[in-house]
Amino acid sequence: MKKAYTMIALAVLVGSMAVAANAQNSGRRLLVANIPFQFNVGDTTLPAGEYTISQTNPASDCAVLQIKMKNGGHSMLVQMSSIVGKTADASTLIFNRYGNKYFFAQAWIDGDSEGLNAPGSRAERATRKEMAALGVRRETVALSSR
Repeated sequence: MKKAYTMIALAVLVGSMAVAANAQNSGRRLLVANIPFQFNVGDTTLPAGEYTISQTNPASDCAVLQIKMKNGGHSMLVQMSSIVGKTADASTLIFNRYGNKYFFAQAWIDGDSEGLNAPGSRAERATRKEMAALGVRRETVALSSR
């Protein structure tokens, strides 16, 4: 009888470990995007190129994205907030454009109705104010990713 209880306990332990491992891996998604323009993340400017975007802490309520140039040249961490919208048909990165300056704004994963929103930076606020004085409005640019 004692052996049966040991086997049941072992089966429960192995099962719970498998569920925990699956939960850790399923929340971590990786996007790959070719960004054809120089852009800002926070107050940092990143060059055009191919980037991988992944959430570093999928189990946390406070999302942190790593935006990393595929060749390893540049990497940036940015704290994001959740936003709710319509379910995304494709994984998409959203940028705010003012004239020829681009600022990373949002990330959406296909099939999710919850996206991630980047906080506005000092550089973006200054650019928005400068462009408004010139009569230039913000445009939204969406890039599909894979």
